[in-house]
Amino acid sequence: MSTPLAKTTCLVHPSRPAAARCPSCGAFYCAECITEHEGRLTCARCLAAGQKAPDAAEKKRIRLPISPLLQFAIGLFLVWLIYLAFARILLSIPADFHDGTVWK
Repeated sequence: MSTPLAKTTCLVHPSRPAAARCPSCGAFYCAECITEHEGRLTCARCLAAGQKAPDAAEKKRIRLPISPLLQFAIGLFLVWLIYLAFARILLSIPADFHDGTVWK
């Protein structure tokens, strides 16, 4: 179970209460030690080390190593299948329908 923020102190300044927790390293820091960088709160150590907090969206995203050429080929194949299905539907219509004799 995690420690509540109100009961923790700053890692650098033990006499000050913690104001935030760094999402990269998980340490608690006071308001003076924590900084906002690119819309995220981070500590100076992680900022200097170049660590980024992991995005929830990045973690959940599935990356498929499919080349653009293969994606194009799959898309072209799907368009061909749709065209083929539409052509078969049109071929299944009786010839009398086109002559207008169905309506008489």
